[in-house]
Amino acid sequence: MSRAKVRRYFRHGLFPQLIVFEAVARLGSVTRAAGELHLAQPTVSIQLKKLAEALDVRLFEPDGRRLKLTPAGEALLPVCSELIGLFDRVEERLAPLRRMGAEVLRLAAEPEARAVASRLVAEFCARHPGLQASVHIAERPELLARLAAAKDDVYLFELEIDGLPAGRRWTVAQPKGRVLAKSAALFVREALTTEAYNPGDGKANQPKEPRGAAGTDGAG
Repeated sequence: MSRAKVRRYFRHGLFPQLIVFEAVARLGSVTRAAGELHLAQPTVSIQLKKLAEALDVRLFEPDGRRLKLTPAGEALLPVCSELIGLFDRVEERLAPLRRMGAEVLRLAAEPEARAVASRLVAEFCARHPGLQASVHIAERPELLARLAAAKDDVYLFELEIDGLPAGRRWTVAQPKGRVLAKSAALFVREALTTEAYNPGDGKANQPKEPRGAAGTDGAG
């Protein structure tokens, strides 16, 4: 089919017109179609008229109190069903991404962990397209209060222990209940054991006494 012939199908509003046509053809009535689509009857009639003009065919003819499809209408109806089925499949594929996009990962960390926290969030979001995230930086007393109130999903604290290897510099905590918090905390724990997060800058070898976080689902 040439581009010139296809162009008629790209006119503004053609898809809504096809939806209206399918409903009228299936129900045999403008009134019933208007009720199903929550449209005014004149609107349905106008959409049918515009569709017939765009396609340059007659789609319906009177049949008593009902409308009867013309041969052109009979030819068009199965295509409409295919189009509706196609968009149903599109919705099925996009629905999980919309649900993921609605979620927000909230990570909270001490000032010393600011750079590490930002990097962890970026990497986790890269693995979960559509996921949003925020990083809250605060001193330990505030973070402990937020943890007790379960305001965030993952908390990153710095362990201050003499002679602690760089790979054990951080401890992770998360409140109970949220699936996203558990998966994100697991990712953070695993990531912090990798060489990428253990630069060996010597800071981890000069910590002080430990200050852990109580009332968590677990810490590593």
